[in-house]
Amino acid sequence: MAPVKITKQNLFLVFFSLIFFSLSLPAGYAGFDIDASWHEALVMAIDKNFVFGRDFIFNYGPLGYLNTGLLPKTVSHLLLVAVEIFTLFNYLIIIRFAFAKAGKKWWIVAVSALLIFMPWGFIADTSFTLFYFFLFWLLHAQQTRNSVGLLLAFIISVFVFYIKVNLSIVVYILFYASLIYFYIARYFTLRTVIIVAVLQVLLTYALSFMLNVDIPAYLGASTKIIDSYQDGMAAMLLSQAEFLPLLVFEGLILLVAGIFILLTFQWKSAYLYILVAITWFLSFKQAHTAVGHYNVFGFFLFMSPLAVLLYLFTEERQKIWAGRAFIAILVLQLSATQVIRYYMGEHTLKGYALTYPPSEVAKAMNEGFKLRQVLTIVAQKNPVNYLKRLFTYDYEDNFRNIPIKLPQSLVDKIGNETVDIVPHQVTYLFFNQLNYNPRPVIQSYQANSDWLMQKNGEKYLSETAPKFVVYHVESFREQNPFWVETDLTKALLKNYQLTDTTLIAKDTFFVFQHQPISNILKTVNTKDITFRLDEDIIVPITDNPIVFSADIDYSLKGKVARLFFQPPYLHCLVTYENGKQENFRVIDKILKGGIFISPKVTTQAEAASFFLNRGKNNLKVRKIRFWAKYSGGFGESFKGRFQEYTMPAY
Repeated sequence: MAPVKITKQNLFLVFFSLIFFSLSLPAGYAGFDIDASWHEALVMAIDKNFVFGRDFIFNYGPLGYLNTGLLPKTVSHLLLVAVEIFTLFNYLIIIRFAFAKAGKKWWIVAVSALLIFMPWGFIADTSFTLFYFFLFWLLHAQQTRNSVGLLLAFIISVFVFYIKVNLSIVVYILFYASLIYFYIARYFTLRTVIIVAVLQVLLTYALSFMLNVDIPAYLGASTKIIDSYQDGMAAMLLSQAEFLPLLVFEGLILLVAGIFILLTFQWKSAYLYILVAITWFLSFKQAHTAVGHYNVFGFFLFMSPLAVLLYLFTEERQKIWAGRAFIAILVLQLSATQVIRYYMGEHTLKGYALTYPPSEVAKAMNEGFKLRQVLTIVAQKNPVNYLKRLFTYDYEDNFRNIPIKLPQSLVDKIGNETVDIVPHQVTYLFFNQLNYNPRPVIQSYQANSDWLMQKNGEKYLSETAPKFVVYHVESFREQNPFWVETDLTKALLKNYQLTDTTLIAKDTFFVFQHQPISNILKTVNTKDITFRLDEDIIVPITDNPIVFSADIDYSLKGKVARLFFQPPYLHCLVTYENGKQENFRVIDKILKGGIFISPKVTTQAEAASFFLNRGKNNLKVRKIRFWAKYSGGFGESFKGRFQEYTMPAY
């Protein structure tokens, strides 16, 4: 084997590799926030051999820890190292291909690679990074007719399937559509296409046994999450003054790509254009469901890599125009991300500068700049730090500095019995190493449809229900905190008793305990109505709890808005018996499953009254009015139903 020639290009690849290992770590440790909670729920589910699709329903699958970096106890951190080496391998291959195409101007590729990768990383989401490599190898297979590209594409697709199931559905559709196209266009023989397709199916099926995945349930639950995700999670977290400039940058990037395609269009490149367009749209949808700084930042990060695909797989005679388009998009990306950093820095130059250092260093710099802070950054961001973590990582270190220690009385009460927590603070259970036994949709903000709510309610009514439930009333994105998890609430009323309260991180939580004998929860009265938006709906007068359900459908305009940007927001104006009013965001698919419309429950004290004495002392709701800022996004009239329930007091 001939030795590798030492060239400036190869030296750059070595330098790039050192940068890669400087900006990453072979494993992470548990955090303490709403996202860290699902990271920790995921690893506990894996360690407890939960079946994904049945016991655990979420966007992420049993390899989701490759995205979060937080490893299950039973998984070696060397697996993460192997994935990072594979990731670096793909980076270097792509850079080498770009070097070959750029020729003497390879230095532009080198500088661009660093600008894309440093100091924020390539694409923060591992699943989207693998998706990008999947696209690259499909295009490479088409261009070279080399089956190695097909093999790598199918292997990556299977990894994505078990990392992030909703994205994998798109990946599998693209993969099989590509195989059909490759055969029809005579890029590959029918035998090659069939072999690769069969291998992919066999590998997917084989891994389902190793990773505890019920594939039909896994895919079925994912389609339910996808269908309701936009409705439940859509939010505008940027001001109009912040968002409009970013829209301009997005439009300019789209314009540059569009002009390039129009000027160089040829049918043989249609496959490339379609893949790039689909990926652009997926990135746009991911970033613009909850329109916030980090999400939109991630969208812009993906734009230059997409432009790289246009450059690499455009015909040689068009490479100059492709290179110009790439540079233009890179400049727009860099400009837009600096604007976002300025926003994140509270619209000050100092704040902007402090978005670059690690958060702990930035906090210290904010109080006063010192040279040792720069040295701290250098100490953290170097390949030696990677090697240090590689040889010192220990799963048990997650529990050496517990950020929140639960009251000893609560820990003693639960003991080794199973426990779940509502609505989302799984991190409390993880750090205190309690026996986690969650509802399938592990965080309440994700149970944003009638089907998902029902799955959680069924868990609490089943033989595998947790013995204890730690419960807190907490709102999410302008929603009424009690208008979620309706089936879970019914299950608590039937099978549990509120036995204790506890203080955690200055918040009061209830402790529900499973009872051997179920309570009777009966529907004693129903009333069907037809109503329109902006119309007062009188709520039946009763001391009993009332559940209201309705089918509020989007109009054609609303469906189009939902597909290409966000669904129109639905709100409900509530008028109480004392004349006071409150306004809440309503999720249409939750409303379809029903919400406890009366009595009023928006605080922990009101929840206590509801569970202990059927809410007889709570304020009653007298009327409701559904409205939308863009009422044209909904149909003209809707059907609803009131259901009155009786249940015994404790």
